[in-house]
Amino acid sequence: MFLLDDILMLPLRLPVAGFNWIMKQIQTMANEELLDDTPWKERLVELHMLLELGEISEEDYAVEEQQVFAALRAIRARREEIAREAAAAQGEEEPESGIGIYTGYGK
Repeated sequence: MFLLDDILMLPLRLPVAGFNWIMKQIQTMANEELLDDTPWKERLVELHMLLELGEISEEDYAVEEQQVFAALRAIRARREEIAREAAAAQGEEEPESGIGIYTGYGK
């Protein structure tokens, strides 16, 4: 009886399953884009080169550098939030204390 129900409901379930799959793919691609810090690191190297070549002033460099570091901190915060959510979903408790990792940027 359940096999017959599955066959009869297939025209209704298939589009929903396909839509869910597409939405998961979009979510995955968006997360990868939001968590990719490579363009920001490349921008920092580019700014440093422009400063050394004298194409931008120290003040302009400082302003741009602050923007890059703010973006890198935001990416790191998103990564940490996703890690906390994944740990919570697996039922792991957040440790009371841990080891901090210095990444070279941020406060």
